[in-house]
Amino acid sequence: MASDRQWLARRSGGPAVPPGSAGPGSADSGGPVVTVEHLTVAFPHRTGTSEVVRDVSFAIQPGERIGLVGESGSGKSLTARAIMQLIPAPGRVSGGRVLLGGTELGIDPRLKPSTWRGTQVAMITQDPLSSLNPLVRIGVQAAEMLRFHRGLSRGAARTRALELLAAVGIPDPARTLTQFPAVLSGGMRQRVALAIAISCGPRLLIADEPTTALDVTIQAQVLDLLEQMTAEQGSAVLLISHDLGVVASFCDRLLVMYGGRIVESGPTAEIISAPAHPYTRALMASVPSMTGDLPDRLASIPGSPPAGGVWAAGCAFAPRCPLAAPLCRETDPELLGVAEGGVVEAGSATAAHAAACHAAHDPSWGLVAAGGGAS
Repeated sequence: MASDRQWLARRSGGPAVPPGSAGPGSADSGGPVVTVEHLTVAFPHRTGTSEVVRDVSFAIQPGERIGLVGESGSGKSLTARAIMQLIPAPGRVSGGRVLLGGTELGIDPRLKPSTWRGTQVAMITQDPLSSLNPLVRIGVQAAEMLRFHRGLSRGAARTRALELLAAVGIPDPARTLTQFPAVLSGGMRQRVALAIAISCGPRLLIADEPTTALDVTIQAQVLDLLEQMTAEQGSAVLLISHDLGVVASFCDRLLVMYGGRIVESGPTAEIISAPAHPYTRALMASVPSMTGDLPDRLASIPGSPPAGGVWAAGCAFAPRCPLAAPLCRETDPELLGVAEGGVVEAGSATAAHAAACHAAHDPSWGLVAAGGGAS
């Protein structure tokens, strides 16, 4: 078994950025931590290329907590991987750009991934086992980023790793440091991955289903830790989740994805109380109520999500939407600002609450006028 020094040498070859140096692309200037502009991700297809993420735009401010929700296959994880410059081959970013503190990733030769991954943007993947090396002990992996990015000694890095493992609810951190990932349960591995991700105090933490394998008690601890990190360090969080309860309690702003694009965005409380897109309403209706009598049959969304990259003309949700009209199957709606009574302003960059739905922008459809009562 290679020593931790040999492991670090093979992985990095030395610190990429001196400790305390922000380097190019620093998000400390007061602007957005990350800005995504018209992002499009494509994969090769037998008929050419297929776009699985389409024209996605949003900005994440320091300390902001954003939720990204949608069914499996809607493009959430690929959007996160595009931010991290980790699109799996043969996929590629075919359009748009990602700005880190005002600097476009992939353009500035000084802004190599090793200079900002971990220190400015970190990510927790859906499957923690895929992000942990099964042949290297947890202690070595937990200390790796601290030694590489922060220049800590072996002893100091181990001490800090113990603190981080204890902070995420691991009952015996000292023992865990000596173990291999395969020995741990799925929930324990998720907590280790979280500890590693926050070890260098990133400006943005992308958490892809971080609480899926955790029980409710540890789930609450993890969310409290993330909340504490945003409050103390000004770090932002992009939380990808299927759990609307977690998103509603944790996130300031919500992005709803369907068919590879954002179909609704806005303040979480406003979207939860008055969703403007039929897909958002359907997602919320599928969550069982904790009060009143249970229905004989739980609500579900009829049909299936479209296959990634296979888009028909018009709105991708039209085949499953109870409000769909011929216009929906012919024209893809723009993401426009909405308010009670109709359109207030165009563009996702400036509208506080926006939706990509013809019905949400036309009171004659009854969706907006009903105040969310349409079904």
